[in-house]
Formats: sequence, C-alpha cells, structure tokens
Amino acid sequence: MSILNKDLLKKSELGQVWTPSDIALEMAVGCLKLNPTPENIIDPASGPGTFTKAFYEAGVLKANFHCIDVDHRMKDATSSVIKKLGLKGCAQLGDYLKETTLKGKFDTLIMNPPYIRQENIPIDDKRFYHSFLQHELGGKVARRANLFALFLLKGIVDLSPGGILCAIVYDAISQTRYGQETLKLLERHAELISQKHVKTPFNHVLVDAQILFFKKRQRPLEETSKSEAYEDGLVFLNELLNVRRGTGLPSRKVFLAGEEDLYYDEALPFLVKQSTLSSLLIKPDQRAYLLKDMPNNNSSKAEFWLKQKASVQEINLTKTAISGIRGPISFNYYIRDAARHLFNPENIAVSDNFYVSIPKDDFPSEAAWLLLNSSVYLDMIVSAARNQGNGLSKLQLYEYNQVRLPDWRKLPKEQIGFLVDAAKNLILTEATYEKVRNTSDEIVKDLF
Repeated sequence: MSILNKDLLKKSELGQVWTPSDIALEMAVGCLKLNPTPENIIDPASGPGTFTKAFYEAGVLKANFHCIDVDHRMKDATSSVIKKLGLKGCAQLGDYLKETTLKGKFDTLIMNPPYIRQENIPIDDKRFYHSFLQHELGGKVARRANLFALFLLKGIVDLSPGGILCAIVYDAISQTRYGQETLKLLERHAELISQKHVKTPFNHVLVDAQILFFKKRQRPLEETSKSEAYEDGLVFLNELLNVRRGTGLPSRKVFLAGEEDLYYDEALPFLVKQSTLSSLLIKPDQRAYLLKDMPNNNSSKAEFWLKQKASVQEINLTKTAISGIRGPISFNYYIRDAARHLFNPENIAVSDNFYVSIPKDDFPSEAAWLLLNSSVYLDMIVSAARNQGNGLSKLQLYEYNQVRLPDWRKLPKEQIGFLVDAAKNLILTEATYEKVRNTSDEIVKDLF
C-alpha cells in the first residue's frame, strides 16, 4: 500500500520498512494456495495495512483480521483500511512479542517484521522475549538474534497446527549464524514450504530479502545431533579454517612508507589491495611500518619517528606498536567481479581489506586454496554476500565463517596429495585466475 500522507513516513528507529504492494499481493496469494479458506489472519507488524489490503485484493472477504503495531499511526492506518474495505477484525496498539495470550489462535500469519539489531533491543525486553520463546518452543533462541528473527519464532507459537506463516525478511536469515540457528529452531516446529530470494525489494534500502513460507507441524521434531545435521557433507567454514581480519593500521597516512622516509628501509612488504586481478598470488603493493615485526634495535627508533610524523600531520596515535597479520590464504570480502582466494607464498602481511585464513587440522594450505577457488566453494560463499548496490557485494566476517561448504577433511590422502601437487604447479607457474578456476573445477567435480 502506498503511504497516504507525510504523517505515515517510516521511522527507522522502529525498524519500519514498507512492503511493496505487488510483493504483498504475491505473499497473500501464496498463503491462499496453501490455505484457501483462512478464518483467522494475524499481521503482527501491520504498518499502514499493506497485507490486509493485499488479502482483500486476493479475494479474502470473510476472514477475521487481527493486526498489531507498536506505532499508533500504523494502528490507526490499519484500522482505517479494515473499516474502508468492510472487513472483520481490529487493529491493536502494542508490542506483539509481549502478547502472550495468542498461542495457537491463527491459521494464517503474514508479516514484514521490524528490522532492529539485537544490541538496540532494550535488555529487559530481550530477556522477556527470549525467556518466553524458549519456554514455548523448547529450544535455545540465538543470543544475537535480531528482532525480525524473534518475530518469526513468535509467529510459529501463535499458529494452530497446520497453520501457514508467510514472511518477507532480510537475507541475513540464511547468511548469519543467528539466522541459521533461528531457522533450525523454526524447522523443528514448522515445515519450510518455500524460500524465494528477492533482490532489493525495499525502497531506499540496499539489501536483498527472502520470502519464506512455513507450515506448522502437528508436533515438533526431535532435535537432531550434529552428525545427523551434517549428513549432507557440508560443514561451517570456520570448522575448516581459522579466519581473522587482516592488519588494521591506526593510520595509513602514517604507517604506509614512502621512499623519502627516514626509516623506509625498515618498513616491511605489505598488501593493501590487489593490483592485478588476473593473478591469485599475493604480491606486496606497499611497505608498512609493522613495529612489532622489526628488529628490536630499530623498532623503538622508528616508533619515536612515527609519533613525530603523526604529530606533524595532526594525527593522534594511541597505538603504534602493531604486528602484521599473515596467513597462507586471503579473501577480499568486497566482491565486485569474481570472488577469489589469494595464496601467500612469501608470507606477506595484508591489510584489513582481507580475511586471512589458516587451514585447521594440518590440512595442506595449497589444497585448501585450490578447493576454495572452485565454483563449488565460491558459489556457496558468494551466495552469502550482501548486495551493496552498483554491482558490489560484501561478506561480513561472521557470515564468511558461517557459510556451509563440502568437508574436505573427508577426502582420501591420495586425493589430497593430488590437490597439493596441482596447486603447487599453479603457484610455481603463477597461473592466471582463469587457469586456476578451470583446473580447480575439473578436479572438484570428481571429488564431491
């Protein structure tokens, strides 16, 4: 529904994001395909009555609508829609997550829940929400769950068995650890019917979304063990790699070396950003004063000189003695063209433009690097990235860590040895991105 007047402009502090009317209608029609004759419909974050209008346009005239919103303007707007369209029901002002008397009362729930980060939820409210949901669902709610995830869980509580939940939510639901934990708890209580990706559906908000349809189970599933959960052969990336962000310089203007500098010869090779996209090997493009990595007899002199340099440029340094972050594999988490993992044959320190990885369990770095540059692995990694607009995507560290990938630890020793030999040859010959990708794809298609 379009906004009727300036008084209904969204309030970001309430996590309000309007659902386009065409998407709302698509969601309402989807609900009716699963439950053609709804009797009791709830919209727990009604906004200006968008979903109520969508159900009316889809032909629902006799159902009872129960709409809730924390914003009195939205409550009044939805009341006006219900009255104008001649529908049964009411709009209520209140915090849906504190409505504890709605359990099992609805056969259909539709929503675009509010988008408020977990750290911005008042602590007392958060304790109440988590306590109530954990009691009702018999499982632990993710500690870092944002508000929209809590709305999803509460929605399942308030549905009757066989009831339909439809929600449009940020892609974070499948790209974050708290989102995956939320989905896991949801799927104990409801069957996931469909999950549709929607590219940047919200005006002036550069994020992708998903439309989810769930059907509440007659009874909850038993919890699965970790081994059962990994029967598909996929594990979280952080079970395969130790990952950390690259070297954060307190001030690049101070810590990146210039040839005219007094201590330029003491500066160490450093990678700020990759200059040649055709290569997958790390080669330094700068030098940097990584004081903790310098010989002791020079580091103290250089540190004093750096503080003077910073003072001249009116930069206040609170920390100067830093060490470089290094590892055999690096990944640039801003993705514009083709995602890639770089190999670090000379153990060069890299900037915080990259995530730096070391394989766990003594798995060979060369083999890991080759696998990570295959389409099988990269496609899974890139699918977790968030759209930033203008062809740019970004992958947060926790999102990168929580991508699920084929478990290379299960490969036989002879296959791992073959991977190592192939990777070493590519590294030695400084093969191009295309050559590495094609070689990796040819090998991987026979492994998994």
